[in-house]
Amino acid sequence: MSTDTQTPKPARSAPASRADRAGRPTLGKLWDTWGITAILALLLAATPLVAPDFLEFSNLQSVLRESAYLGIVAAGMTFAIASGAFDLSVGGQLALVSVVTLIGYSAGGTALAVAAAVATGLACGLVNAGLITGLRVPPFVATLGTLFVFRGVAYILTQDGPKTLPYDQIGSPFVKIGGLNVAGIPLPFVIMLVVYGAAWLLLRRTATGRRILSYGSSPAAARFCGISETRIRIFVFALVGVSVGIAALTYITRVWTADGSAQDGFELKVIAAVVLGGTSLKGGKGTLIGTFSAVLLVSVLNDMLVSQGVPSAYQRIVLGCVLIVALTIDGLRTRFAAPGSFRRALSVLVQRPSPVDGA
Repeated sequence: MSTDTQTPKPARSAPASRADRAGRPTLGKLWDTWGITAILALLLAATPLVAPDFLEFSNLQSVLRESAYLGIVAAGMTFAIASGAFDLSVGGQLALVSVVTLIGYSAGGTALAVAAAVATGLACGLVNAGLITGLRVPPFVATLGTLFVFRGVAYILTQDGPKTLPYDQIGSPFVKIGGLNVAGIPLPFVIMLVVYGAAWLLLRRTATGRRILSYGSSPAAARFCGISETRIRIFVFALVGVSVGIAALTYITRVWTADGSAQDGFELKVIAAVVLGGTSLKGGKGTLIGTFSAVLLVSVLNDMLVSQGVPSAYQRIVLGCVLIVALTIDGLRTRFAAPGSFRRALSVLVQRPSPVDGA
């Protein structure tokens, strides 16, 4: 009798088995972190068939150098999108910061240029944060407006002509930020690696990073737990601004000129890279590994298009398609995020009868 009244063993082991399954990386999590990295590897393996000169060392250096400013801003944007917002003004910020940086270099050399770049980027980020937290303007509207404001200010500062670096400055420390190689690796890419290392530690190993993800996952629950919406918004938009300031240093020391039209459409490239890399537009989830791989993927695609002589109009079409694919992947991830949802969707498609219907 005592044996019959004992709790069945399967009932005890069921929670443990569910916990074990929860601890294992699901296919969705693996795709979010490593999916774009796998696609990047396949693309690199296929590039010699399309562009035989792509794998030359000098061309690889060029791709890494070109990817730096996009990647640095994408690292900051990962925090913004993971918090449930995004910054459409980064293209205008990059133009304005680049102009101010060259003005600073003309006035006080490398030290003033670096300080001007970081300070201007931070100021732009704080302007966005002030509009969003102080005036309660939605992030989409606020940053769309400041996109035009920042570019307009850059146009005003360059109404007498674009700001440029004199050619006699080719050997200056400032120019070496964009042109120097460290053990064969472009210095801008090294800076990008340092930024991603610091960003990963901030997102995954600090309370601030956990608060950002918590707020993006459920703002109401986060506020109930004492997480300040104002502090989160100020932090993430200031972080985006600082990332633009750092990125501008790697950009302007490579192109040597800046005005209000610099990098038109840059914000779309950044958002496409972040979303394609696995960060959800709904917030609460962000992967810097995926963003890093997506940045390299976009840079490789761009280099291949340019090397094959594809007109800029068609390059924009490809960028638009990449953005659509990124948003589609994000939608599919959201739709099939729940366990068993993909299996249930398939059962609906094949109209498999349920046991109740069969009975």
